[in-house]
Amino acid sequence: MQTIFQDLRFSIRQLRKSPGFSLTAILTLALGIGAVTSVFSVVNSVLLKPLAFPNPGRLVMLREMEPDLAGSEALLDNPRHFYNWKTSSKTLADETIFQTGGYSVSTGTDHPEIIGGMVISPNFFSVLEVQPMLGRSFLPIEATKGHDDEVILSWSAWQRYFQGDPKAIGRTLRVGGTPQTVVGVLPKEFSFPHINPMTSAPSHSAVRPYEIFEPLALNPAGSRDSGDFNYLAIGRLRPNVSIEQAQSELNTIQQAFILAKHVPVRITVAVLPLIVEVAGQVSKTLWLLLAAVAAVLLIACVNLANLQLARAVAREREIAVRAALGASREQLMWSTLMDNIVLSAAGGALGILLSFTGVRLFVAAAPSGMPRLNEVHVSWLALLVAAGVSVLTALLFGSLPALRSMRVAPQTALQATNSGRVANTREGQRTRNLLVAGEVACTVVLLIVTGLLIRSFSRLLTQQRDFDAGHVTLAQVNLYSPQYGETQDKSGAARAHFIDRALEDLGRLPGVQSVAMTSETPMAGPTWINLVTRPDHPLSPGHEPPANFRWVSPSYIDTLRIPLLSGRNLQASDKDHPANVLISAQAARSIWPGEDPVGKTFDGGMDVKFTVVGVIADARINDLKSTANMIYIPYWQQPWYRENFLIRSSQGALPADSIRRAIWNIDPQVAIPVLKSLDEQVNDSVATDRFQTMLLSSFGVAALLLALLGVYGVLAYSVSLRQQEFGIRIALGSGKAALMKLVMRQASYPVLGGVVIGLALAFVAARWVRSLLYETQTADPLAISVSLGLLIVAAALAAILPARRAASVDPMQVLRNE
Repeated sequence: MQTIFQDLRFSIRQLRKSPGFSLTAILTLALGIGAVTSVFSVVNSVLLKPLAFPNPGRLVMLREMEPDLAGSEALLDNPRHFYNWKTSSKTLADETIFQTGGYSVSTGTDHPEIIGGMVISPNFFSVLEVQPMLGRSFLPIEATKGHDDEVILSWSAWQRYFQGDPKAIGRTLRVGGTPQTVVGVLPKEFSFPHINPMTSAPSHSAVRPYEIFEPLALNPAGSRDSGDFNYLAIGRLRPNVSIEQAQSELNTIQQAFILAKHVPVRITVAVLPLIVEVAGQVSKTLWLLLAAVAAVLLIACVNLANLQLARAVAREREIAVRAALGASREQLMWSTLMDNIVLSAAGGALGILLSFTGVRLFVAAAPSGMPRLNEVHVSWLALLVAAGVSVLTALLFGSLPALRSMRVAPQTALQATNSGRVANTREGQRTRNLLVAGEVACTVVLLIVTGLLIRSFSRLLTQQRDFDAGHVTLAQVNLYSPQYGETQDKSGAARAHFIDRALEDLGRLPGVQSVAMTSETPMAGPTWINLVTRPDHPLSPGHEPPANFRWVSPSYIDTLRIPLLSGRNLQASDKDHPANVLISAQAARSIWPGEDPVGKTFDGGMDVKFTVVGVIADARINDLKSTANMIYIPYWQQPWYRENFLIRSSQGALPADSIRRAIWNIDPQVAIPVLKSLDEQVNDSVATDRFQTMLLSSFGVAALLLALLGVYGVLAYSVSLRQQEFGIRIALGSGKAALMKLVMRQASYPVLGGVVIGLALAFVAARWVRSLLYETQTADPLAISVSLGLLIVAAALAAILPARRAASVDPMQVLRNE
């Protein structure tokens, strides 16, 4: 221990003599280790950390699928199928069914707010093995109509609405305009993760935490076996039962049920771990970010290794003296390695401090749809990883100098009049070139992957959308008051009257050019998907084209400026013919290939024969990444609970207060959860793509700068060792251009070698990230050529200054020094 402390003190003194190098190394390591720790903290919190439930590994998500349906993806669950699994399964200890959504909540006469919530079967919390902190869970009787006026609150909702009063049990809240009795409060640590009902793409809607829970009053007998896929289901595996066993059993049960009930389509069951269902959509992005930041740290370590090799050459005479005085090779190696341990410890400690800020910045910049974002923090595991990374970096950039100290020949080093002759051996030059080639290879991979993502994101933003979001304000209104409910007579007429009034009053606001209504929020992904059948051309079950149904006002396509391709627009006179609809061009091609659909009828699974009156362009109104079969139905055919008003103004975004005032003048008890420009909604829909592109671009730029510094550092050091050689060449008549060409050629070998290796590695990496790319090939020539061009230009710039220095050597001065 005494020897170790002596070496430690000696290393600190040596590093204090080189403050520039020491500060550069510590800051480089701190930034690299801090970035790795921050990204790992996110990966650990989102992907690796078990869900905060007892025995979370036994919780599984149950999804139904139609494998024969073109473009099939995991669906939601049918209630009749769910109850069949529940009564027949032996591999699942219990199962629960639920829906997620927004709920209008108020405590009195104030305007209601929309909070996230769930309607759940009474056994929901028992499946999760969670007990309320206050009160009780739901009783089985409360899952029937007329007895379902109870709610359970999260801890945060209990604090907000009742200020944490223990006597809140038995008190009421207005939920959806009707009084609901609070029967339970959940523990503070309970947080059910957000689940995207549609699995094909990440959710673009704002993610609200689930704060209120209502009993699900469900009548399975009222469901159709080939429809009503509107619910989610979770099961808990019995001990020692695998997911494969559960899936095999459930599919056997499912097929027997389908055969017995003569269901016309084949429906299977997919069983996935709940953690995969929650975080699966972002797992590849997060692992890619972690790999990218680790590559940047590796490049930084290579640069530090080159710097340490240079310092080791300068210390060869000192090491030789110590060896001549009796120091063993192990002592020499440990003494050299101690410098790197000190640097790594200091850099790691500072990096850990920076990681706390890095995590906060990550959470602030991350899209709101990222799962478990509220759980992200720097954990003890992340701190252990940071410590391990610090040790690893010490070994990565310190092992070569330490090994070199063991091979120092004392007699040769002491007799040498110029240490550069000893250092500038073929072996030393080869080692430095290999290090440069390695960092260039890592940089090539990062630049190409970044270039592909930038290219993909650029295509996403610049493609034809066939709608104009400029100067349009989006206002979502939820009609959850009792007078709009299905249990009230003429509730549909009440909703239609509200929409009529809102369209009229909003249209009178100053500067408004047009107002439209749609049932679904634009850019919120696919919803309300039904199969479309033609009475004149029946298809076999499972081959009917699916379509997204939207209820809109006749002003919809004019407000969004969607081109009308054939036929006519919806009109006020269509109130007498509410089955007249518009369809998108893609729907026309899918349902009537090669035919004119105007005037033709179809069935959309709603017991109504719709008639096509017009065909409009394929507006990417669901998602910028894809078009879809769209059916636009006049809103008076089935007035919706959730209205989205689109207000086009000549003045840009309208004042929020004027919109709220116009809506609340009609009914002060309706909630307005979303009020923003449509441009902002479009930008939010690509938040995940923008986030990953931004972060990877920053890592790519960091890697490029580090590679530039690495090439420059190695060449500058090599030129300093070859001063005598360059002086002799100039004395013998060599020109400056020839010397610059010589140095540039020396720089090209490791750079070109690294490019070749990097291209091979980039090919593998690009195939891995293929699913993150939009309309971009993994071998995109523009992305690859620009990435390589940037690297080659950076390497050339890094080599010019050392080359000019070599060409400007004064031969008389060099020979005089010799």
